[in-house]
Amino acid sequence: MLPSRRAPIVTQLLVYKVGGADETAGRTGIAHFLEHMMFKGTGSVGPGEFSRIVGRNGGRDNAYTGFDATGYHQTIAPDRLELVMRMEADRMAGLRIAEKELVPERQVVLEERRMRIDNVPSALLDEAVRARLFGDHKPYGMPIAGFVEDVKKLSVDDLLDFYRRFYTPSNAVLIVVGDTTPETVRKLAETYYGPIPGQAVLPRRRPAEGAPDLPQVVTRADPRVVQSGWARDYLAPSYRMGETRHAYALQVLARLFGSSETSRLWQALVADSKLALSASADYNALSLGLSTFGIDISPLHIDALPEIERVVTDQMKRVLDGDVTSNEIERAQNQLLAAAIYAQDSLGSGPRRYAAALTTGNGVADVEAWPHRIAAVTASDVVAAARHVWRGDSAVTSLLKPAERAP
Repeated sequence: MLPSRRAPIVTQLLVYKVGGADETAGRTGIAHFLEHMMFKGTGSVGPGEFSRIVGRNGGRDNAYTGFDATGYHQTIAPDRLELVMRMEADRMAGLRIAEKELVPERQVVLEERRMRIDNVPSALLDEAVRARLFGDHKPYGMPIAGFVEDVKKLSVDDLLDFYRRFYTPSNAVLIVVGDTTPETVRKLAETYYGPIPGQAVLPRRRPAEGAPDLPQVVTRADPRVVQSGWARDYLAPSYRMGETRHAYALQVLARLFGSSETSRLWQALVADSKLALSASADYNALSLGLSTFGIDISPLHIDALPEIERVVTDQMKRVLDGDVTSNEIERAQNQLLAAAIYAQDSLGSGPRRYAAALTTGNGVADVEAWPHRIAAVTASDVVAAARHVWRGDSAVTSLLKPAERAP
């Protein structure tokens, strides 16, 4: 429970420790499909009524599916917290899935994939990159949205089996943030979630290595492409797997290397050479398995791609050679800490930070200690982390470019 008196509202976030990476080949997309079906009713709440009831009571609700977790959240007035907790507990234990509801919702799920992935060349390229990086039909290598042919075959029994295996109190985390008290939340949780029987859930497993045939280059030429792109993704440790000692330094490295307009990549490619429209680096340590360190460049012109790769390589070499100053380390740390403070103030991103930690094997103490651990990172830590991750045998380079339309 995260008390906040900034506004007279509360957010309930219930997160299950299951996501796209817990699926198997031939059953991809089931976690996301089930997320949709969770709104199709129970014995006491009819299909679609969950969201309508929340709306009639002045609130809003939504859900999300990731690789490691699936979350359901409602934001509402404090005196309506009992209402949404009762309904959330109801669908934890009493979801009903009928064929007449599944068939039309399947089309919604497939249309969502068409809009967000199949009609977006960069998303299709990202999907291919993950498959090359982690391996075909491996956790993190299969799309959260699922493959179209798999989603078309998913049945009521498939979804109910997945629901019964993973949707249990012993596999869930409840986070409530806002204008209420821990005592109130505990009492309501004991009243509505407490009676639901728990059950054993098998330990989740993630591969300790990526695809066996790295490095690779993946190119997508598509007539729908308006903005070309160059990217490189490296396998990287997380808080839970791999050389975990590098996780905090990698966050600082991503920030100083490409996560702001004061970063090295932005200065070299956008501000100085005018080769790119944007340049960024990204790393997320909150993964149950291995994570990725990504570099992404939007070139000003497609002809600039070879020069862009040369500049990126040069900037990486400087870091690998130890050219990292204490001033830029401190600036990156301050930027990370400021972003965390702003996130903590949000009833949306604040609880999501805790949810990501608590569903991937970390604890509340880890979240609270994060600022101190980031502040303790040194220049030598950053260089060591870069040397561990920036290896040619653990990367996929991807190119996105336009293709001529057929006459």
